[in-house]
Formats: sequence, C-alpha cells, structure tokens
Amino acid sequence: MKRERPATGTMKFGGIGKRLSSGRLWLTMSAPLLWAGTAAALVTPQASLNTCQNAVKAAAAQFVQGKIAAVSTCLQAISGNIINKNVPVSTITAKACVSQFRKIHDTRGKGFSLEEKKAKAINKKCEPGQPGVQHNINDITGNAGGLVAAPGLDTNNIEAWCERFTGSATIATVSDWITCIDDSHECAGDTAISTQYPRALEWLGLVRPVMAGLTPPATDPTKISDALTALDTVKAAIDGTPVDNKPDIECGAPVPPVCSTACCYQEFGLGAQVSCFQYTGTGAEVAAFTANCNGKSSTPPGAWTMSAGAGPCGNPPDFPAHVACPPPNTVVIPQDATCP
Repeated sequence: MKRERPATGTMKFGGIGKRLSSGRLWLTMSAPLLWAGTAAALVTPQASLNTCQNAVKAAAAQFVQGKIAAVSTCLQAISGNIINKNVPVSTITAKACVSQFRKIHDTRGKGFSLEEKKAKAINKKCEPGQPGVQHNINDITGNAGGLVAAPGLDTNNIEAWCERFTGSATIATVSDWITCIDDSHECAGDTAISTQYPRALEWLGLVRPVMAGLTPPATDPTKISDALTALDTVKAAIDGTPVDNKPDIECGAPVPPVCSTACCYQEFGLGAQVSCFQYTGTGAEVAAFTANCNGKSSTPPGAWTMSAGAGPCGNPPDFPAHVACPPPNTVVIPQDATCP
C-alpha cells in the first residue's frame, strides 16, 4: 500500500504564513489581536458620535419602557386582587410591588436600577475618554471645538426645553443631557401609566400601607423604603396639582419669564414736573438700565417707590414696553405681576 507523505509547503492564515512539515500545523494568534487593535484605532469621531446617538435612543427607550413595565406589573397584581377576586390588596401583591418599585429607586448604588442602567449605557458610548469614544463634548453640545462637522448633535437646541424639566438652561456635559432625558421620560412613563390604569392613584394608595408593613431583609434594609420612595414619586407625579386623587400630569414646569421691572426713570425737562416710567424688558436690558439708577427700593413690598430726590437716571435704553405714571414727585409703581 502506498503511503501518503505529510504535506509540506506554506499555508497562510490571515496573511501570516508558517511552513508545514511532518504533518504539523503551526498557528499564530498575533494577527487577530493586531487586527482588533487596528479596528479600534480606526473608529472615527463621526462614527463614535453616531454610536452615541444610537445608544441614547436605545437606552432612553429601555428606561421608559422599563418604568412602565415595573409600575404596570404592580398595578396588574393589584387588579388581580380588587377586580378579579374582589379582595383587599394581599401581602403577596405588596411584595411584588416592592420588587417592581425598587427598580425605579435603589439607593444601594450597585447599578441595578433603571436609571443606573440607562446612565451606564449612555456614558459608555457618549462620555469622552471612555474606550472607543473618539468624539469630544463639543460634538455633543454643538459648541465650537468639535471634531466632526458642526454642530454635531447640538444639544444646545434642547436647552430651553430641558429647562422645563431640570430647571437648568445649560447642557454642558453628558450628565446634563442624561438628567433631561431622565425627567422628560419619567413624565412620559407616568402619562402612559395613568391612561392604562384609570384607578392607578387609588390602587397605589391602597397598596402603600401594605408595603410599608413589610419587614425588609436583614441583608437589604432599604428595600422597602426605596420602593416606597419610588411609589410616592410616581403617585405625586400622576396626581399633580391639585392633589385630588385624579391624574393631572404636568410634563415640565413653564419656563420663568425673562422679563423684569426696571426702576423709575426721572426726567427734569419741565421744571419740577417728574415723568415716571415702569420699564419691562429682558434681564440684560433691565440690568443695563438699573445700573445707572439710584434710589430704587421695594417699599411697600411688590412695588417700586421712587422720589424726585433720588436723582435722574439718564437716558434709558429703548425698552419694548413701558407704562407712564403721573406726578407728584413720589410715586409708587406696582411691579409687573408676570415678572420677578
């Protein structure tokens, strides 16, 4: 019988060859490692920023869906008691609600809450300095100095809107952006819950004392209190104002007016006659006007009291609105009710 000789020659794997002899096959593992490092180095700021945008989309959706699922699971368990069986909320149901609301608020800081998972996912793909993140913060905010074509993602566009939820008109960091996503999506979740479960407020009120009566595990002493905090937050958000056990959700507070009331301008062009004006404009305009004024006070509260002896203010800027007030020399001008 003819015996086959072991093959000899050169076989290449991924561009790196090793000579084969005596039937032995030699492999090298260096090529894949080199390729992996090269691939990471080839990530562009544009691709990195696009990945960040996708991560925000996915993480935000998971966050709001997770909150709706958590609260709905609790409410459905309550419905099983009250609607299906016509019995009071059971301890078993209360325990289930504790587990669900703990997903919304967890003080342990172990990364288990919906918020922590969302923030981690966004930071991993968006926070400059993280592995594989090649864009910078200006690419996110839209400010000068970005690495991609301006304005990048341009979170400057949503600063005024986010102010309704966060109270801050600035998005300067990834954390600021996450905070806006938090508050706006919380509101979206609360809205969905209240429409899916018309008796949500009533049922949350019924399950709360049963939850509060549970004993937390010795290994997890804040389990019950965390869940109650989450329940109270959801209930308060759905109830809104007035507190009447009926849904009245307000998604974000109105932006405070930027106008304010300036001091009284005094003009001495006609002897002792004094002309007084209440000017209302932007904060910057009023600041420019009042910088040259003296004698402004807030007596009585809620009004400017000006006297002719306070001295002229000079020529005021052209404000968009003013109200004339007649002499005598001392006048009390009510502050605009819509302005600070």
